[in-house]
Amino acid sequence: MFLEFDKVSFAYPEVLALDCVSFGVTRGEIVGLIGANGAGKTTAILNIIRYLLPKSGRIQMDGRNITQIKNEEFAVSYIPDTAVFYEELTLLEHLHFLKALYPGNRLSVDEMINRLELEDHLHKVPSALSKGTRQKLMIALALLRDYELLIADEPYSGLDPRQIGVFKQILEECRRNHKAVLLSTHLLDMVDGMCDRYIMLHRGQLIALGTKQEIVQQHALGLGSGSTLEQVYLALVEGAV
Repeated sequence: MFLEFDKVSFAYPEVLALDCVSFGVTRGEIVGLIGANGAGKTTAILNIIRYLLPKSGRIQMDGRNITQIKNEEFAVSYIPDTAVFYEELTLLEHLHFLKALYPGNRLSVDEMINRLELEDHLHKVPSALSKGTRQKLMIALALLRDYELLIADEPYSGLDPRQIGVFKQILEECRRNHKAVLLSTHLLDMVDGMCDRYIMLHRGQLIALGTKQEIVQQHALGLGSGSTLEQVYLALVEGAV
């Protein structure tokens, strides 16, 4: 298991956001982190990227506690749910800045520009970009880093159907290249069938883990083989209430 999230709890002043949650992600798989708004998905991610520290439990990457990994060895790339930029830099300057920081990444700036259709926006600053273009830039910046684990938090926000398809292709390539991918979303139709396994959270608790078929069987949900991921999740939530 490349990423091990072991009995992690985290609390904000008035909310227990994660309650003894455990899951893992291996190389060469896409794992969906599923849950409604407030389920604990982003809190789990912020603990993985070390923005937050668990109240209890541990998080390991490649057998090492993440708190003991040096920044330059922390092979995680992150697409946040809210875009973060240098307001003074143009789109093209952002790309070249990241490429200079990670020269070993085989992807080129030109490849990212072409693939994500950024040609018409190269000399614009972030405030002049549409929401969808800002999101495409965030994806490009994440892919230009050196990483073994790609974390994407609500990555489809603002993307048109064509670019959603392009991003799904990129995730498939990550899987083929033996990268680990953690994909967080509440848009269940976007990840139905594309993930190897699913982690399902509800009010800070893990309510299911496995393939869609395994979850249906393990929890005796009584759903047919053609059930959607949304139907599976809603059946679990209703049982957890």
